[in-house]
Amino acid sequence: MVHFGKKLKALRQKRGMTLVSLASQAGITKGYLSKIEYSANPPTFSTLQSLAGALETDVGQFLAEKPPAAVSRNLEIHQPDEGHWQASHGLGGYRFLSLLGAHRGKYMSPFLMRVPPGSTHYFKHDGEELLFVLDGDIELEYEGKTHPLRPGASAYLDSRIRHRFHNRTKADAQLLAVNFAYRRF
Repeated sequence: MVHFGKKLKALRQKRGMTLVSLASQAGITKGYLSKIEYSANPPTFSTLQSLAGALETDVGQFLAEKPPAAVSRNLEIHQPDEGHWQASHGLGGYRFLSLLGAHRGKYMSPFLMRVPPGSTHYFKHDGEELLFVLDGDIELEYEGKTHPLRPGASAYLDSRIRHRFHNRTKADAQLLAVNFAYRRF
């Protein structure tokens, strides 16, 4: 498994950015960025999205150990044995798998997301989000209300508004999450 922080640091240095400049552009503190660069695990999706924007890259490229090869300029195929599930430690323990890595010039970032029993911390990030429940029962907390979702259910939301998930069962729930960013990478 590729060490997330080392990959981030190498990309920052390749772009000629200091800790201070990247932290400022990503809207986080220099201390938090330094902590991320020493961690093998990625931060929250919202922080990933901020870092990707500041580095003019894509979230999927941060997470792919070996990005899937684009079949053509307009097509990328992701096989089930490609990629690695990333854990978001300290944030409810959810895990995610990027379904896109090499394709450039896109607005959407598709991920598989596994939510274990319990509650995630709140998320808030730029863009819009489509959720589709693949397996398990989950609750989406959004705008102060809890919305139950079962397999086959979907939700479309403005992800700039705080939201989180509750899994009140004993098994992981799995979702397809597609995030739409307002700018291309």
